[in-house]
Amino acid sequence: MRLILTAAAAAVTLSSPAFSQDLYGHVFGGYSAIQDPNFTGVVTPPGGQQSVDTRFGGGYNIGAAFGKSLPSLDFGSFRVRGEVELSYNTDDVDQIFFSGNGPAAEVNVAGDISTTRVFGNLIADLPTGGSFTPYAGFGLGVASTSTNLIYGPGVRLDDRSEGVTAQLILGTSYALSDNLSLTGDVRYIRDFSVDVPRFNPAGGLTGTVSDDIGSVNVNVGLRFGF
Repeated sequence: MRLILTAAAAAVTLSSPAFSQDLYGHVFGGYSAIQDPNFTGVVTPPGGQQSVDTRFGGGYNIGAAFGKSLPSLDFGSFRVRGEVELSYNTDDVDQIFFSGNGPAAEVNVAGDISTTRVFGNLIADLPTGGSFTPYAGFGLGVASTSTNLIYGPGVRLDDRSEGVTAQLILGTSYALSDNLSLTGDVRYIRDFSVDVPRFNPAGGLTGTVSDDIGSVNVNVGLRFGF
């Protein structure tokens, strides 16, 4: 009798349209928008505190995660899972304003900012009894940011910086089958204390500028159970 009840409970779980696998993979990608960092620091010439204010167009991001349900952390109607995520995004620069040259936009602007991140995420699903399952979560991790910006006669902000990153996640999944779900989410990501050296056209170091970099990523993806 106990075996029959256990099998029945398993059958009910597997037949549920909500995504319920214990182990899963998740691949996603979409649109990335950097929130226009304003790098500041001591720069010579002209000397003193200066800013390199940047404007970016849209870019893209891709990512993959491996996760597992964590029933011991469930609370109320929420079902908690943890995952490890690897992601990458890149955005091209549109305009640069250097305070040392006055208010006008710089000429000969080119380059991008690209970031690779590793996150540990905690995500809470809210089962609805139907195919849609809203979820929300947060993640902490490390980011490696490559800044390659050029303006004017060949002034460059060019280096790689490593630091702490965090993200907030809000999305929903739609069950396509017992072990496959379509996902859509929005993620706000913030990379803290991105330091970038500034070089003159001859390659000489003229200072270091820094800022936190925020970005908003809009993703679609597939989540599949193992």
